Amino acid sequence: MFVLGLFTCIVLRAFSAQAKVVDSFDDCKGFFYKDTEPEGMDQNGKKICQKLEYDHYYYATLYSVHRRIPLYSAYIFDPECSSTAGRTENWHIEPQRDSDENIIKKYQAISSDYSDSGYDHGLLNPNSFQCDEGRIATFTLTNAAPIDESFDRIHWKNWESALRSFLRSKLDSHGGSAKVYIVTGTVPDDDIQIPHKGTSEDPERVTVPSHIWTAVCYKHHLNDTKSFSFGYIGKNQPEGGIRLMRVSDLNDKLSSLYSELLKTHQSIKIFVGDCFDDSKKLNEVQGEFDKLINPNQVDEMATDVQNMSRTQKRVVRSSQHSHLTVGGSWCRYDNPCGKHGEDYYWCWIGYGFFFDSWDYCSPPLSGTRAKNGEYCRSNYACSTYGSDYKWCYTESGNNDMCCTSDDCLSAVNDKTCWSGHPCGYHGYDYLWCYTDDKANWEYCCKDCD
Repeated sequence: MFVLGLFTCIVLRAFSAQAKVVDSFDDCKGFFYKDTEPEGMDQNGKKICQKLEYDHYYYATLYSVHRRIPLYSAYIFDPECSSTAGRTENWHIEPQRDSDENIIKKYQAISSDYSDSGYDHGLLNPNSFQCDEGRIATFTLTNAAPIDESFDRIHWKNWESALRSFLRSKLDSHGGSAKVYIVTGTVPDDDIQIPHKGTSEDPERVTVPSHIWTAVCYKHHLNDTKSFSFGYIGKNQPEGGIRLMRVSDLNDKLSSLYSELLKTHQSIKIFVGDCFDDSKKLNEVQGEFDKLINPNQVDEMATDVQNMSRTQKRVVRSSQHSHLTVGGSWCRYDNPCGKHGEDYYWCWIGYGFFFDSWDYCSPPLSGTRAKNGEYCRSNYACSTYGSDYKWCYTESGNNDMCCTSDDCLSAVNDKTCWSGHPCGYHGYDYLWCYTDDKANWEYCCKDCD
């Protein structure tokens, strides 16, 4: 009880988000299917009901003090939340005095542990899955684990995006008459820790997970034949290798990994009764995910991340305003959207040493159009965003190929209309123009006919 009390005191003093360390999850049991927490993980893990000061709880976390990483975070999917992640300037632990830091470091990670490590602060409860103040509540180091940069920014991010799209579509088809319970967790690897030796005066404090996993329980309110569950797991390595599976199979996989870790038999159970575990329903989910995940684009983006120089993290502060990225985060004020030595637009997101992730973005060009005739949003102006063609989101929320300027001779793919044939419909139901006098043509974006 003394250790629990001390850890509670440290958390409450260090966090602007008033995480509550508890003996049981009774105060926040609603984040678990049938109010029942997962079984079989580290029994010495500290239970945390995560909230903001004077606010309600947003999710629940089981945290390993010994390894200084969360073992899992449990949360509810809200389809009303936009995928736009929003801007957050602070992690909810950043000691302001050396004496505080020395105490806190005994029990959990601090931001500098991640510096120059090759690992991101990987959020288990994704920032983009939350609304409003809930997004701020996710930026706590008790919700973050070291996740390989390429795995986190490309593979895991791709699956999170697919999961969001899949769940939104499913809830829409069921008229919102369902509740989605999600648990995202880690499998610690006691052979790998950060900071690395030679990079810190206090190295190897934070355990790096060997695997990252997510389990989903979709409970229909009225018809259990429409309820289902599934999970997926991947190695915390640059190549990804994420696999979709039944929750019962995920339980078996985690039980095996934890038994090997703890050198004793472990039996892990994420959801009560495995939440309508069914092979036929898993096949349907697999089919939907196959449509949502583009392996070719993932490979291209992974190459971009692996080739990006980490020395670009230290950039000179400028007076330019920040801009939204493709993933909905804000570019840093000291690193606005730009090419920064690459052949595509990107920026670092987060602030100071608190975050070291990046995303594709577009400078706030004005007056650019898509080939459907609509103007591009100012925060999604015409650019490639990792594709092999330029596109943008329009004011109506659609996306389409685009032109980089709003004039009568601008076509998509950086082509120029032939001077004798400006952009227009020319008898068709789409905008186009000839690009030369040999009848070669391209889509364009403005009706000048």
